[in-house]
Amino acid sequence: YATLFAPVRTHGGFVSDVVGDAMLAVWAQAQPEASQCAQACRAALEVAQAAEHFRVAPDSAGLATRIGLHAGPILLGNVGAADHIEYRAVGDIVNTASRLQALNKALGTRVLASRETVAGLDGFRLRALGSFRLPGKSRATDVFELRGLTGEVVPGERELLQDFAAAFEEFTARRFEAARAGFVRCLERFPDDGPAGCYVALCEYYISQPPAPDWDGVVSAADIPA
Repeated sequence: YATLFAPVRTHGGFVSDVVGDAMLAVWAQAQPEASQCAQACRAALEVAQAAEHFRVAPDSAGLATRIGLHAGPILLGNVGAADHIEYRAVGDIVNTASRLQALNKALGTRVLASRETVAGLDGFRLRALGSFRLPGKSRATDVFELRGLTGEVVPGERELLQDFAAAFEEFTARRFEAARAGFVRCLERFPDDGPAGCYVALCEYYISQPPAPDWDGVVSAADIPA
């Protein structure tokens, strides 16, 4: 936790809650500003990097760390009754951030953010991963992978993003055979790419069980093969 808390505090957030092996960090002001989202994104990237260094340390248990980011209105205050009251964040935003964190496992990613979080931000490398209907949610969430800061050179990243975007276009057009072939090509060049692997499985699922005729491209979390 010392490893995870430090980037949050450095970038102006505060740890609102710790439950089990998870923490909730909040960036809150009475008047929302884009800078809050940028600070949260920077903190998330540093948390992911610090957690990875911790994970590969010789005496580490090798725990993977996944992060979900969402932005919007929340309530901050005392929650509880009688002799047990805690100060914490309450609202749908907290649940959505938790669902995004969990979606990382299916997509093979480390940091996922909603459109509300990254809209209008500069200085970050992003990959659009599609719209997902998260568990317990009626509205779809546009999901982005937060990959790093602009200016960082990652060999092959441009080609990966181009190949993925082309295959994803086929996917949303319901051309699942072509989409599957495109995502397979991504994996041939980048075998560790989690989102491409997830979408190969999704294509195979939709080929065998086509979505309804009025399908709008939104992926239900329940459709993602385990």
